[in-house]
Amino acid sequence: MMQTIIKGELIQWSRERAGLSREEVAKKLQVDLDRFIAWEEGQSAIPFTIAKKISKISLIPLGLLFADAAPEESLPIADFRTPGSQTLERPSPELIETIHDAKRKQEWYREYLISQDYEHLPFIGMYRPDNDPKQAAGTIARLLSIDSPEYPRCRDWQESLRYLINHAEDAGITVIVTSIFRNNTRRPLISEEFRGFVLSDPIAPLVMINGSDAKPAQMFTLIHEIAHLFIDASGVLDSPLLTPLPLPQEQWCNQVAAEVLAPSDQVISLWDRDSDDDKNLDTLRKKLKISRLVAIIRAFNLGLITGTDKDRYYADEMGRIIAVKKKEQEKPGGPDPHLMRRYKTGRNLALAVLSEVSSGRMLYRDAFSLLGVKNASSLKEFAERLGYHRELSP
Repeated sequence: MMQTIIKGELIQWSRERAGLSREEVAKKLQVDLDRFIAWEEGQSAIPFTIAKKISKISLIPLGLLFADAAPEESLPIADFRTPGSQTLERPSPELIETIHDAKRKQEWYREYLISQDYEHLPFIGMYRPDNDPKQAAGTIARLLSIDSPEYPRCRDWQESLRYLINHAEDAGITVIVTSIFRNNTRRPLISEEFRGFVLSDPIAPLVMINGSDAKPAQMFTLIHEIAHLFIDASGVLDSPLLTPLPLPQEQWCNQVAAEVLAPSDQVISLWDRDSDDDKNLDTLRKKLKISRLVAIIRAFNLGLITGTDKDRYYADEMGRIIAVKKKEQEKPGGPDPHLMRRYKTGRNLALAVLSEVSSGRMLYRDAFSLLGVKNASSLKEFAERLGYHRELSP
């Protein structure tokens, strides 16, 4: 077996980057713990095949293990997550690489749009955090066609979330929703670390929502991140729905998102002070097509329920959501992989890739990489499910 010289500190850095103990890595590598410790402490040369496995576990290029020293690593965009969270000390490799992967997709799509003579989107940087949140909320509501008669016809908040994503993409915003790193079901994206992030750009803005988060919270994250685009601010977010946010621009984005989903005048007019809170919260949920979580937070923010009641209702609803999520996970089978891929890639970006392949301007291997498919057959099936009917280039 070919041996290779890699500094022990690089092996230690790659292990810690993955957030794993020595015991956990040794188990994943299927080697004795003492042998792994010897590699990490530089007492013996590590086999090349093992080095390749370590690079895969830590999500780093193999060549980086041969560097003279471990690189200083940080998030490639601004970090707006809540101070005090342990996750802020060392971002997971899944988060770092998911951002890099999204930036790669965005850069390709941006070049594509420029080649098609697309112009700058007028709403990017349209406001500042000192502008009236209600005014910005009204603009976003119009952008997403929330003021259309079609929106109230959504049967529930889940359908309204799909509606908002579709209209965000109609407006030129790429929306990605995924709960795993690339296609690796063993590398989940932890919602406690981040809820989503936004990559602002005047031509190809991108919003990523962590699909492992509770679905009712995803709606709020989507609008919060779109509000970021209106002030032209890229960044990573962890808990926009409940946690008080210290940064003024985060407070502003929260206020905008709340006003978009549950306008204060509508909430107050729908709230019957002679009725009990439970009934009022259900009325908000049904009439405004929002989740009960959003209804609870909005009622509290407008002084319609107390902080104690808010905490109790929120805890009860989160318990219900967790139970439903667990029940769904126990069901046989799984979600439609092509539907998942549509949301993991973004509708418009996927259609652009398919257009380039069908015209012969893009190689299949590049399309596979951008869309996360393995072969031409899967690409064709994905195209059909997406409603793309042009024949792909042979």
